[in-house]
Amino acid sequence: MTMLDGRPVRDFDLQNRKVLDHDPFKAFLEAREMDPFWTEDDGGTWVFTRYDQCREIQQDPRTFTHTEPKLSYDNPLMPSFFDPPEQTKQRSVILPLMTAAKIDPLEPTMHQVCRDLIAGFKGKGHCDVVTEFARRYPIRIFGDLYGLPEARREEFRNLAETYLHGDEHKMPAWASIRQIMREELESRLEHPQNDMLNGIAHSQIDGQPIPMDSAVNLASTVFLGGLDTLPSNIGWTLRYLAEHPEQRRQIIEHPETISVAVEEFFRVFPSVAKNGARATRDVDFHGVNIKKGERVTTMICLANQDSAVFEDPLTLDFTRAKNKHMAFSAGSHRCLGSHLARHELGVALQEWHAQIPDYRVADYDKITYTGGVLAMTYLPLEWDT
Repeated sequence: MTMLDGRPVRDFDLQNRKVLDHDPFKAFLEAREMDPFWTEDDGGTWVFTRYDQCREIQQDPRTFTHTEPKLSYDNPLMPSFFDPPEQTKQRSVILPLMTAAKIDPLEPTMHQVCRDLIAGFKGKGHCDVVTEFARRYPIRIFGDLYGLPEARREEFRNLAETYLHGDEHKMPAWASIRQIMREELESRLEHPQNDMLNGIAHSQIDGQPIPMDSAVNLASTVFLGGLDTLPSNIGWTLRYLAEHPEQRRQIIEHPETISVAVEEFFRVFPSVAKNGARATRDVDFHGVNIKKGERVTTMICLANQDSAVFEDPLTLDFTRAKNKHMAFSAGSHRCLGSHLARHELGVALQEWHAQIPDYRVADYDKITYTGGVLAMTYLPLEWDT
C-alpha cells in the first residue's frame, strides 16, 4: 500500500479483470478485513470491507447517496438510483405486493417448474446449469407473479438476457422491455386482474394515481431484478455443492437444513458483491476523510466474511445459528424480493437433489462469469445416468 496526499492507496481490481481460477469471490479475498483504502480503479473510489462500516454506509442515505447525478440514460432503474423520501414512496408501491402472503402461494408452482426443467435434461447426463435451468426458472415464476401472457414470456426473457448480459443492444432492449410493461399496465387499468402488475397500475403515490412513466420504470426494474440475481445464486450454489459432496449429502439426508444452507450460500456468494454510493458532504468516516462527491464502495461479499461478526466466516456452516448477512443490502435499499429469492433457491435445491443427487463439474476451463452481478454465464455439470 502506498500513500498519496495522505490517503492510503491500493492497486485493487474492483472489476476482477484477472480472475483467479474463474472464481471472483476468491480473488476478492485479498482485501478481506482491510482498513478502508482508496483505489483509482473504476474511476476512483473509497473501498470498505468491514461489516459494521459497510452496514453504516448502507443505512445513511443522507451522507452516502445512491442517486446518480449523471445517469447514462433516461428512465433510470427505480428505486435503485434514488434515496428517501422519493425512494420510500416507490418502495411503498412494491412492498405490499411482495409479502409472504403473496409469495408463499407460488411455492407449488416453483416445485413444478423445477421438476419440469430438470426432467428435460436429466436423461442426458449433463447440462449447462445457466442456460438450461438457472435462467429459465425465475422467468416462469415472475411471469406468473406479474401475470404476463404465455405468448410474451419468451420474448421478454430474450430481451432481459440482452439487457442484463449484452452490451451492444442493451439500451434498445431496455426500451422494448419498457414498452411491453407499458402495454401490460395500460391493459390492467382497463381490465383489472389479480396479479402484481395490476397492483402497480392501480397504486398511488402521495394520494394520487402513480404516473404511468413511473409505473413502467418501477415494473421493469423489479422484473429485471427478479431475473438477474437468482441465476447467480443457483450457479454458485450448485458449483459449490458439486465440489463438496459431504455437504451435498447433508442436504439430501437432512432436507430440514436447506433453509439454513440457503442463508449460508447468500452470505458467501452474494450476487451483488459490492455496492456503490457517493458522499453528499465532506465527512470524517471512521478516520477516513471523504470529500463531497467522492465515491465509496462497500464490499458486501467481504463484509459477510468479517470474523468480528461471523465465527469461522470462510466455512459454509449449515448449522449456523446467527446469520445477519448483507446479501440483500441493508437500510432503505434492502432488496424487495428477498423473501421470493429465499423460496426460489430453497425449492431449487430440493428438486435438483431429488432428481440428480450426485454430480460434478464437467470442465472447469469452460466456467465463465460476467461482472456487475457476479453471474455465471456457463456452468457445465455432469452425472451418471
